[in-house]
Order: sequence, then C-alpha cells, then structure tokens
Amino acid sequence: MIHTWELELPPVLAAIRPVAVRFRQWAARHANEAAAAQCELALVEACNNLINHNADIRDPISIRAQATPFDLTITIRDTTAGFEWPNEPTLPDSSSERGRGIYLMHALMTQVQYTRAGAYNELRLRRAL
Repeated sequence: MIHTWELELPPVLAAIRPVAVRFRQWAARHANEAAAAQCELALVEACNNLINHNADIRDPISIRAQATPFDLTITIRDTTAGFEWPNEPTLPDSSSERGRGIYLMHALMTQVQYTRAGAYNELRLRRAL
C-alpha cells in the first residue's frame, strides 16, 4: 500500500519548521524512528537551501511524500532558475559555516536525484526502509 502526504510550502524560512514537524509525525507512522528523523532532516536541508539560495523565490514549494513498505520518497518541486547539482557532493572546509546541505542529503538518503524539467526543478529524496 502507498501512503501519500503533500502540501504547498510558502517560500519563507519560518514556514519550514512547522512543516517539518507535521512531516515527521506522518513519516513516523510509516517508517521507523531513525528513518523518519533522517528524512525530516533531508527535507529541512532541501527547503533551507532552496529558500536561502533563491532570493527571487515567490511561488510556493510543492512537497509530496510517499511511503511504501520498502521506502519513503520525498519530492520537492519549485519554479526557480535552479542550479547545477554536484555529481559528487563534498564537505566544505571545517571553518565554513555553510555548504553541508547537499552532502547531508546524500549521506542520509539512499538516493538523491535532482532534475530540471521545463519550468520546474525537482529534487527526489528516497530512503529505503
């Protein structure tokens, strides 16, 4: 059986935490606690990066999550100009205060896929259960 959760996130940083809490509650019903926590952190990192690195973002961010007995997948869509996703994410210098989000997403998730299609960018975060 597939369970789905979706919403439109306003493109403001203050909106991320309440959405993350709601997502974690939903994810905890469909995955173990560790997987739910890892998915929540990856979601927060993705949304923080999207809002922090796109000063002109105006449209809501579409978030859709699907849980099966085998995996949990989060799909995040936006209408920004997008960017070049690194093939091999690396950690920044230890003195840097930024730049760990993409690395963390890759470390926490089983699969991370970023695509640009027409007017949309799509980030798919998949965590095997």
